[in-house]
Amino acid sequence: MEQNIKESQTPEKQPREFRGLYKHVKISVKTLDIIIVTCLVVIVLLVALDLRNPGFTITFESKGGTDVASQNQMYGELLEVPEDPTREGYEFTGWYLDSACEELWEEDEDKIQSDITLYAGWEKK
Repeated sequence: MEQNIKESQTPEKQPREFRGLYKHVKISVKTLDIIIVTCLVVIVLLVALDLRNPGFTITFESKGGTDVASQNQMYGELLEVPEDPTREGYEFTGWYLDSACEELWEEDEDKIQSDITLYAGWEKK
């Protein structure tokens, strides 16, 4: 008989309700689901747009020197300066913004803002 009393005195366990992320939020689950899906769609679109943008093209005109491959850089980045071209009988003086080689490209200061062509400057030895 003692055993029957002990069994009847133990309270029945009720199942716990699991609400996960929504436990402390005072809006409906449906509304939160819509917000989460919308945020995911925006993130995917932003990543797709970023991948589609290859940046700006920097072309190097060596003006008779060895070929230098063009580069793609993003807006506001500093140029990855390529190895200096060589030309027989001439000394390389730097990369210039104009074909007359008057406006020197400042590799430590000038940032990429658009597609550009840089021209090799040469001085006869």
